[in-house]
Amino acid sequence: MSKKFALSLTSAALLALTACAQGGGAEVDAEVFEDPTAGEVPADSLEGGTLTFVSYGGGFQDGQAEAFAYPFGEETGAEVLEDGPIDDAQLRAQVEAGNVSWDVVNHSPVYNEAYCDELYEPLNYDLIDLSEYPESLPFGDCYISSLLYGYGITYDADEYGEDGGPQTWEDFFDTENYPGTRSVNGNPLPTGGTLEAALLADGVDPGDLYPLDIDRAIAKWEEIEDDLTFWTTGAEQTQQIQGGEADIVFGWTGRIYEGNVGGANFRPTWDANFVLADTFAIPKDTENLEAAHAFINYAIGETQQTEMAELTSYSPVNENSDPDFDEDLQMFDVSAPEVLDESIEIDWAYWAENIDEITEAWSAFIN
Repeated sequence: MSKKFALSLTSAALLALTACAQGGGAEVDAEVFEDPTAGEVPADSLEGGTLTFVSYGGGFQDGQAEAFAYPFGEETGAEVLEDGPIDDAQLRAQVEAGNVSWDVVNHSPVYNEAYCDELYEPLNYDLIDLSEYPESLPFGDCYISSLLYGYGITYDADEYGEDGGPQTWEDFFDTENYPGTRSVNGNPLPTGGTLEAALLADGVDPGDLYPLDIDRAIAKWEEIEDDLTFWTTGAEQTQQIQGGEADIVFGWTGRIYEGNVGGANFRPTWDANFVLADTFAIPKDTENLEAAHAFINYAIGETQQTEMAELTSYSPVNENSDPDFDEDLQMFDVSAPEVLDESIEIDWAYWAENIDEITEAWSAFIN
């Protein structure tokens, strides 16, 4: 379902940009996007054109729109439409039908790795300025990180006390000492870290996680299945903690923060947490290839990433960004050294190579 803003990212309107092409009723010279500087875009370079940005919806996507989608449209003259949440089946249908209406998607590295050059375009890094992009962040042939967030244990401090909730994965799976409903990912393919958490709780050393023992991980989850409820979107995480539907959430820090803004009182714990990255990627066969690269290059700029972080609580991917986080936001800042020191690195190549097996096993469990 499209949500239209004064500037809109939309379906097929800006024709493929070649050296000089006609896009959305406006003549566009692709050469203007050469020698890019992160966070900058030539003025009026897409006048009369349109572009479609797709993300996960809710307050998170609102923050992205305010930080870089609106300004990109204002500076380039493009009409920018938004769609969301991202739906992989819908993207595949567009690509297979030869009718791709999305231009830039905010998604996950596991999908981008698994379907690179099938559902996603290989990126032309000559059109993206990486000079302010930390080398340690995930990026690949078909994606670049768009933000950082935590994926781990959060608990209701009103229920357990400020420091009384589960602090480790062993605690999370200990329903006797930490009773309460746990909310976890209910999608067929869970967020990276979901199986790893179960193995850590079952005594596997972080250095020995891969290759994942998928059967062992599922068996560990089955031990507490009577205490589980599920979320499938970020918005559902926020709704569940605001509505008292879950006492403990294994979720995305930005969405938990949104819930706290709405009156909840959930706190994160960082022991063996997972610091993950969302990604920018370009759908295969988009007609707006160069314009999509320009959008990504603009969105990873210092100013845009700083504003995105302050609006959403997600951490920036520009090393020069310095968001002004208040005390509540600081609690969810995954760029803090004490968080990074405790984080577990996800092997995205493994997840991509085993996406079908993981999906089959997790789908059988949640159903």
